[in-house]
Formats: sequence, C-alpha cells, structure tokens
Amino acid sequence: MTVTNAEDFLAGLVQIRDTAQQRAFISNASGLPSQALVESISTKIRELLPRDPELAQILAETNLYVASLLDQPLAWAHANRSLAQVLYTMRKSTEADSYFEKAVELFEKAQLRGEVGRTLVGQMDNLMYLSRYSEALDLAERARVALEEAQDVSYLSTLEIALGNVYYRLNRYPESLSHYDRAQQLLENTDNTLAHASLASIGLNRAYVLTEMNRFDEAVQSFEITKKHCERHGLALWAAIADRGISQMHFRRGNYSTALRILEQVRRRHVELDDARRVGLCDMDRAEIYLELNLFDDAANIAARAYDIFQRLGNRYEAAKCLTYQGIAYFKTLQDKDAEKALFAAREIFVKEGNDLWVAVVDLWRAQLLTRQQQFSTAQELAQRSAEIFESQQAPARAANARVLSAQSFLELEERTPALREAQKALDRIEGYHAPWVSYQCYNTLGRLKELNGAIDEAEQLYMKAIDQMESLRGNIRLDEMRMSFGRDKYQVYENIVNLKLTKGDARAAFQFVERSKSRTLIDLLEKNLETVWDTGVDDSPRLQRIRKIREELNIFYSRLNDVGTTARPDANTVTQEEIARREQELVELLREVGSEKSGWATLQSMKIPDVEEVQAMLQPDEVMVEYYTIADRVQAFIITRNKFEVARNLTTTSTVRTALKGFTFQLSKFHLQPAYLESHAPMLLKGIQYHLRELHRHLIEPIQEKITRPSLIFVPHHLLHYVPFHALYNGTNYLIDSQAVSRGASASVLKICHEKKIQKTEQDLVLAVADEMTPHINEEVAALRALLPKGLFFVGREAREDKLRRYGPTAGKLHIAAHGIFRADNPMFSSLKLGDSWLNLFDIFNLQLGAELTVLSACETGMSAVWEGDELLGLARGFLYAGTPSLVVSLWTVNDRSTAQLMRRFYEALHRGVSKARALQEAILDVKAAFPHPYHWAPFILMGKS
Repeated sequence: MTVTNAEDFLAGLVQIRDTAQQRAFISNASGLPSQALVESISTKIRELLPRDPELAQILAETNLYVASLLDQPLAWAHANRSLAQVLYTMRKSTEADSYFEKAVELFEKAQLRGEVGRTLVGQMDNLMYLSRYSEALDLAERARVALEEAQDVSYLSTLEIALGNVYYRLNRYPESLSHYDRAQQLLENTDNTLAHASLASIGLNRAYVLTEMNRFDEAVQSFEITKKHCERHGLALWAAIADRGISQMHFRRGNYSTALRILEQVRRRHVELDDARRVGLCDMDRAEIYLELNLFDDAANIAARAYDIFQRLGNRYEAAKCLTYQGIAYFKTLQDKDAEKALFAAREIFVKEGNDLWVAVVDLWRAQLLTRQQQFSTAQELAQRSAEIFESQQAPARAANARVLSAQSFLELEERTPALREAQKALDRIEGYHAPWVSYQCYNTLGRLKELNGAIDEAEQLYMKAIDQMESLRGNIRLDEMRMSFGRDKYQVYENIVNLKLTKGDARAAFQFVERSKSRTLIDLLEKNLETVWDTGVDDSPRLQRIRKIREELNIFYSRLNDVGTTARPDANTVTQEEIARREQELVELLREVGSEKSGWATLQSMKIPDVEEVQAMLQPDEVMVEYYTIADRVQAFIITRNKFEVARNLTTTSTVRTALKGFTFQLSKFHLQPAYLESHAPMLLKGIQYHLRELHRHLIEPIQEKITRPSLIFVPHHLLHYVPFHALYNGTNYLIDSQAVSRGASASVLKICHEKKIQKTEQDLVLAVADEMTPHINEEVAALRALLPKGLFFVGREAREDKLRRYGPTAGKLHIAAHGIFRADNPMFSSLKLGDSWLNLFDIFNLQLGAELTVLSACETGMSAVWEGDELLGLARGFLYAGTPSLVVSLWTVNDRSTAQLMRRFYEALHRGVSKARALQEAILDVKAAFPHPYHWAPFILMGKS
C-alpha cells in the first residue's frame, strides 16, 4: 500500500479501529505522507463525527501523528483543528480549547484567512459550552473580518448562527433571533446542500428560542416548517431531527402518546440512515416518557438498549443518563440491587465527566433507595450533599427536594432538631418560587415535627398549608418532580391530618379529609394523562380547546422551574411565575364554566366532598356503610347509617391483612391445576381458602360486628383492602353474603355521584359478546340472556365492535359485555377489553358516554384493579363508573366454567322481579354457591356503585 494516493490509503486506514495499529499501517506503507492525506483524514473525521465519534477520535489522533511526520505548519493546523472538533463534539470542551487555539495560530501564520475564520467560529461554539460567553463574543469580530476577506458567505451565516447560540445561552432571546434571521438572509440566494443544512439548523434553533420566549405555537410551527424544508431538499437526517424536536414539545406539554408516536417514526428513519447515535437519543427520550407513564419495565429495557449504543460510541454523558433512567425504573419496581448497581455506574461516569449536577441527581435517588432500606444515616448524608450541589448550581426546587429528604431521614433517626433545621431550609430555598410539589412536602414534614413536639395546633396549620399547596397543582410535573415523592407517597399528608383530627376527637372533619384525599387522587391521575383521557377534537368548543392549551403550557412552565441542567435565572423565573399565575387563574375560571360540555371531567373537577350528614341522607334505612382508612400500618373504620356515625380505631394492621390475602390468592391459584386434582381434593381446597377468609373476617369484621347488622352492607376500602372479597369473609360457620347483601364503592363522593346520576328510562338493552378460547362459555351466557332480555340488541363475535358500544351505549338501559379482558398489573391504566378487532383501554372507556342504569362485565378480570398513589383504584371498572354508569357488576378473577352463566341467569331473573341490584346479586351468588361450594366459583362477582 502506498501513501501517495490519499483517498485509497484512507479507505484502508478507516478499517482499523486502534491508534497504534493505524500508526503501524502508516509506517509499513511505502512513500511519505502528504498534506493531501492530512486534509483527507480531516474531511473524513467531519463525516464520521455524527455517527461514529469513537472512530473519529482515533483518526484525529492518527492525524496528529501524520502531521508530526510531515512537520509542516499547515498539516499541524488541520490536524489540531480536527482533534479540537472531535473533542468539542464529545463535549470535552476544556481539552478542545487548546487545540482550537493552536489551529487558529497556525492558520494565521499560513495567512489562510478563510480557515482562520472557520476555526474561530468552531472555537466560539466551544467557549460557549465552557460558559465563557464574553470570550466567545470577542472572537466573533475577528471571525467576521477573516470570513469577509475570504468572501465566505456560507461560513458568515454559520458565524451568525454561532452568535445566535451564544445569545440564547445568555437568555437574550430577541438578539438570538435577530442573528438567526441574519444567517437566513445571507443564505437566501444560495442553493447547495451545505446552505440547506444551515437553514435547517437555523429553523431548529429558532424553535428552541421561541419555546423559551413562551411562544409555543410558533415554536412548533418553526419545527414543522424546518421539517418540510428538509424533506424538500432531501435532508432526511435533519427532517428526523426536526421531528424529534416536535416530539419533545409534545412531551413537555404532557402529550405523551403523540410524543411516542412521533419518536417511533423518527427512530425508524435513523435506523434506515444507519445513524446509531440518534437511534440511541430516540430510545433515551422514549425511556424518559415510559418512566413518566409508569411503564417501568419498558423504560428499563429501552434505557438498557440506548446505553449499549452510547457505550459503543463513547458518548459517556448520554450513557450515564440511560443508566440513571434504568436505576429509577428498577427502584420503582423494587429491584433494589439492580437499582443500586445502575445508579452507582451512572454516578461514576458523571464524576469522570465533572458533571456535579447529575451526580447530585443520582445521589438523591440513591438516598431514596437507602431510605427504603432503612439506612437513614447514609441517606441523610447523600441528600444533604445533593442539596448543597443543587444550591451551588442555583437549582432551588431540587435543593429543597433534597433538604426535605434529609429532614425526613433525621426524623427517622429521631434527631428532631436537625430535622427541623433541614425542613425549614427547604422552605427557605423555594421562597418566592411557585413549586407546590416541593412546598407541600416542606409543610408536611414541618407539621409532623411540630406534632411530635406536642404543638398540635401549629401542626394542623402546617398540614393545611401542605394540602392547599398540593391541591393547587395543575397539570403534570415531568419526570422527577412528582415521581420523587419522599415518604410513602405524596398523599401522606392526608393521613397525618386525619390522624390528628381523630386524636382531637373531631371524627367528622377526619372523614371529610379521607374523602378529600380520594377525590384528589383521581383528578391527579386524569390530569397526568390528559391527552388520552380528554381527547380534544374538532367538535369541542373553543373553551375546551383553550383549557387543553393552558394545561399544556402549564406543563412546560412547571417543569422549566425544575429541569436538570437549567440554572436559575432570576428575571426568567419571575416571568415564569407570572405566566403560571395568569394561566392558573384562567384555568380555574374555565373549569367552573365547563360543566355542561364534559360532564364526567367537570364533575370530577368540581366534585363536592360530602359531609357525614350528606352521606347519611344518601343511605337507605336498611344500609350501613363501612369506609376503611389506613394510617401508617393501622386500619381505621368509619361506620355510617341513616342515623348514626361512629369510628373504630386501629382494627388491625395492613401487614396482617397482607398475609391473609397472600394465602387467599395462593388458594385461588390452585384452580389452574388439573380438574382431576381439584375434584379429588375438593374438601381440602375448601378448608384451605376458608382459613384465610376466616382470618380476614376476624380482623376486619369482628371488631365492628355489632355495628354493621343491617341487611345491606356497603364497603369502601382503602389501599390494600381493595383486594379483599368482603362478601366472602367467613366467620367459621357462614359467609357474609349468607345473611347480608354486599356492595362496594370507591369513595363516598363517588357513591354520591352514582346515586345522583339521572338515568334515562329505556327498555332497550345492549349485549356485546365475544367468545374465544379463553372464554368458551360466553356463548352459553348469551343464550340465557336472549331469553331474559327480549328487547335487547345483541352483537356477537366480530359484530361486537367498539362502534356499536359508542352508538348504542348512550341509550341502553342495561349494558352487558361478555368479552376477554386483560388486567395490566404493571400499568393498570392500560388494562383493556377486547371488542371485535380492537382493544379498549381505561382511557377509551372514560371517553364513552353511557346512559345505562347497570353495566355488567362478565369477562376475565374486569374487576381487577391496582391501588395507585393515594388510593386511586385503577382498572376497567373505574373507567365504566366515570363513563356514566351508576352501577357496575364485575369479576375479580377468571372463572371458565358454567357457574358464570348460571349466576348471570339468576341475577337477571331477580332484577326482572324488581329486586334491588345488591339483593339480586346476593340471590344469584347463593344459588351458585349451593351447586359450587368453593368461593372460587361464586365469589368473583361484585357490585360497585349504586346498590
């Protein structure tokens, strides 16, 4: 191989991915290296940088070696600049600086004015990343003179872009835009690939500036115009970058499904372009969104995939971010060892990078992990150290978060004085900031400390401040802020105030806070997933569209106050505070007006919390309502009848209930075994499950037995108790259902809505049934229903589609759906029900308009739910309740035999005789129980809502 043919020689050189081996390749070649080879290598480095920075760096170091063999100023100049560009791209700006300086000096000596100007522009960008803005601006005039002398219009536009970038970093947005405009004007009459790429860069940069100027619609428009420009001129890579920008705007606005859809398209394009780095960036974005959607397993898997890409490319910062996301996902799924491993690996990289801010972010998550492991002393030290870094980096909201965790760690260590000091510091850090997701934690922690010190009245005032702050939250706080809720969850303050009120003997006020907590959790959930829950369409009124727009903008403003890497800017933050206040006030006013347009959503937003007297008025004389509430590990019960209100304190512990529930679930799981085994072991299986139902009865029913003797029982569970099959609880002789009709409610507030729901009188019922291999007995069920619902509309098999539900659901008197349902334990919001060829999830169901007085879901696991933050019970059942049906019959587990068809037949027969829904279900259950004694067969169905 000869060195004289630079292009051929370079083709062989790039096949080698090791500096020493490349040098050996050069040494073994015949002939001397040339200036042409240095320049060819420099050009190749620029080509490789976006997609293979590791090889680019190896080549840059080899280029310096080639320059040393030539030992000519011009060769040294090109080689130094190439290495500077590589180091700059890899964000090693400190190292890059000296190479830029040397290259400029050598090009000056060679009197190559164009090269001087071009190198100075690169150096400006590098200085900007070192936050040496005044030095960068000082270089601008030198670069301009050099480029004008060289008549390099193209690079003069690049200079204007660089100036725009510097002013953007200085938060001088109008000046930034004016430089981008000048850059665009310089390129107006230029028609080549480089010019088109520069125009794409200008469009993207304008979008970022417009976002910071709160001109969000213009920002999206700039992204979209840039994308069209790129598509018109064949710039596929730039078009994909523009699309990623659009995706990030949707993410910041809280429109997650749209962001994910765009990202998937962008990712496919980058795969086609063989651009590994940008494929990794898309995956990193997706991992972040999946974390926000609580899809932790998916987030961990995608973050791992992105990490592998960045690790291979040598992109350490991005690799460390992916490890952080993995660690968070593992933390959320209780995989503590994996979480610690990922977070520690991320921390090591950030330390090497000198990125103190992200070191603090990682340490704060590690502190949370240690708190869960009850290593409070180490957790406190980490949290305090993180707080100090955040304070030095002028990130007050994050600093306050860290101080709260530090205070809570001291509290666990029973060191109240430093705990009080840290909590007060946290509050001081966010003085003047609109950061309710932090301030509520400060007030709650201070309140707990005051309560422990015996200052009950002060504690109560602080708890009320905490609740006011939390309930002031509008929209969705991205990524860390709401997910990083120190303590058991962000609703702990309600437990504190309920406990305090009960201690003071004010049980009625305590009950109202129980209800206030439960109504707030659902609103939080729906606001967090607004795009899917409330799909604003072309038919929606301007008011509804304005509400959506305000909420999207609030998402951006809230998250801006707490973004990692965003240093505090007093002037900008003042503007942000004002923008938030203005939008929040407008939103409150609009929500008051919106009731007639979106009944379900407006009902939730304006849900009046009922007091005890209102609940009593709602109950029938033969009904008693038991609302459970857990405080720490202790279970309380509020017992309400038409004329009496009592509280039973500390019935049992949640750990006791959990043990019994585990045993009950294990006994149910045996029904997956062979029929022959079930038949031969029937008495033993019955005895086994009765033991655990007896334990649950002993702890949850017996302490209040004498207070709940009325014929109809309504249970309102809390936390773990949502999984208890109350009607099947066993006293050693009888089950609860043997003597009392049993129903349940999500909360007294929801029950009140169900009772007040106006039902249209109609005799036309709707039945949708889809049998498959998982639900073979559905056809038998349908045959029975045809006789019992003679005026019903029946759609079976492929005819049982979503469009039929949307068309006939609003006018149906009774709605019966017999189809395959899937409960997603990992993310119950995406539990789904199969209709025809499509699947309906919780959000689709929430958007239905149902007028039925009764909805029956006799499918697999339609009643299965997960208890979410606070006490929100998520699953298909909740979706139907909020879609407008006041009464709902669902199954807690799958029963694939004829008992379901028998139960449904008896249930509808009883309803036909005019029996109440609760009594009809009781009769049907007792009928099935006589033929099938094991609770597996007769206990899965429950009635929710109006009984």
